[in-house]
Amino acid sequence: MVVSQNSGVINRTVRETNFRSKYDAAIISVHRNGEQIKGKIGEVILKAGDVLLLFAGADFVTRSMNTRDFYFISKVREIIKYEWYKTYSLLAGLLLAILLSAFQLVPLFISLLMLVVLSLAYRLVAPKELPRTIDYNLGMIIVLSLALGTAMIKSGAADMIAQGVISVFMPLGKTGLLFGIFVITSILAAYITSKAAAAIVFPISLTTAVNLDLNPVPFVLIVAYAAAANFMTPIGFQTNLMVYGPGGYNFKDFFRVGAPLTIIYMVVTVTVLSIIYF
Repeated sequence: MVVSQNSGVINRTVRETNFRSKYDAAIISVHRNGEQIKGKIGEVILKAGDVLLLFAGADFVTRSMNTRDFYFISKVREIIKYEWYKTYSLLAGLLLAILLSAFQLVPLFISLLMLVVLSLAYRLVAPKELPRTIDYNLGMIIVLSLALGTAMIKSGAADMIAQGVISVFMPLGKTGLLFGIFVITSILAAYITSKAAAAIVFPISLTTAVNLDLNPVPFVLIVAYAAAANFMTPIGFQTNLMVYGPGGYNFKDFFRVGAPLTIIYMVVTVTVLSIIYF
């Protein structure tokens, strides 16, 4: 919502307006002239034209309907409380699907499909919403990345790159190879999707293990762990992007915190894999 020119909250701090109890809504963020206002929300002095991001309660619409203090822009989504048995049955179904898949009794795809049917039966989701929840771009990236990985193996490109990796990191030993594969995968995953990075590096890592007649398990696992270590960039993972805008972060913030975290993660991962498999 936007603070109107005649609003009674102008030139008052958020705390002074008693906003939460008056409107049944909490101010999460305040933007002015396209920039987020820094500092504690309660100490921000509101001005006309300020854009407020709110977390609203059930009575917000009723309490703010007749006021001219604000102009409504948009409503992101409405949080609906469902009956307890629907929530718990869905959670139980998810755990059951994981267990059935882990013991190879029922394929995970079939189990999750049954959960979707259950969600439709409980009216937790509308049939029209299902197509909108599918990330077709991500699906195409995964498919094309897997195809690229297969092509790299069949064309010999994976073997050629693997020989390069071996020549560079082999002087450091088997543990050095794991470090090298982790660094390559992590850097790729930071700028493209983790799925694409894993699909590209996996054949290289596996070919490296085969060429050296080593146990392939740690070389497979290091790719999986490194692809999941997307801490250094806001575009590395979906959750990074979720907090990037509302948190007012920039690219350097992610790298400043994410780079040391990635190094710690790498050292622990490579050390554990080396102890177990070498």
